[in-house]
Amino acid sequence: MKGILKTDIRLILLISLSYFIFWWIIVFISSGAQLGPSLKGAGIYSWQIIFVTGINWYLHLLAIPFVKKKKVKWYWNILIIASLFVLMIPGFNYWNALGSLFSLFPANLEPLTLDWIVKSFLFQLFGMAYFASIKLFIDSFQLKLKNQQLDIEKKVSELNYLKSQTHPHFLFNTLNNIYSLTRTKSDLAPVSVLRLSDILRYMLYEIGSGPVPAGKEIKMLEDYIELEKIRYDETLDISFTVDTDNPRQEIPPLLMIPLVENAFKHGVSETAEMPFIYINLTISNNTLLFTVENSREKSRPVTAVKENIGLRNLRRQLELQFTDYQLLLEEKKTTFFVSMYINLNSYAKD
Repeated sequence: MKGILKTDIRLILLISLSYFIFWWIIVFISSGAQLGPSLKGAGIYSWQIIFVTGINWYLHLLAIPFVKKKKVKWYWNILIIASLFVLMIPGFNYWNALGSLFSLFPANLEPLTLDWIVKSFLFQLFGMAYFASIKLFIDSFQLKLKNQQLDIEKKVSELNYLKSQTHPHFLFNTLNNIYSLTRTKSDLAPVSVLRLSDILRYMLYEIGSGPVPAGKEIKMLEDYIELEKIRYDETLDISFTVDTDNPRQEIPPLLMIPLVENAFKHGVSETAEMPFIYINLTISNNTLLFTVENSREKSRPVTAVKENIGLRNLRRQLELQFTDYQLLLEEKKTTFFVSMYINLNSYAKD
């Protein structure tokens, strides 16, 4: 059976076993649940079932796979159908005769009657339908699982790509900040490099494909905020409050940092008077609520919020990872407010 997959052979073996069990149960019930007569009937049927099983092995492991590889299929289909008729009518009769050598039943080589042909044909046709229906059901189920797996792999690849976009964007901004410190020979430069090193270590080595402990993500946000504060003087009013009932609660990594980054880049950096950023994180009862409110330039007109690449990236990550979430953006005359709610129990459900 060269070229036949072991999984196909295993599947046909299991279907064959179920086919035998099915008929043994039928014979046992039809004999009035009496062991003696049922064993005698099972022996006769087993011999005939072996023949029907052989036909199905021929079909599903040899004939059908062979035809699938051919460009001109109609010719081979005709030959297979013709061979089936030969096997199912005279072939089945001679198989019964062979069984008589083992004293299973009397020889049956008399001229083939229409009644015998119809009965034997229906018996074998039932077996072929049994094999085909079960194999079709299993193949359809396996195909569905395969498609689901491919869909999951596609979503994981897209999610990893979206996450990878966050790293260089954040890194370039932070390196620019540290560069300005080194130009002025600031004492904050070494500390900033250490903070950046901790953040990169977290991003590169501690983040996998799943959630992370909340404590680690909070520490990374604190380091990032301290790095960003370097660019501003004491007029910047910034706070980061955390309220969590379990620091070990697993949460999605790198979803909050784009919101904080936007607050610095598009908020306080463009605010001339009294800049501020108020950040609040609440983790309770397997829910996460993260809010960021920052100042905006009063002279800039209030318009409908247009999501930049970072926010679109974030929204897509939420869509891929959760079934219950909200991302709300609100722009007012002097402030910009964003709220992200996540039901952590809905992580990777679909």
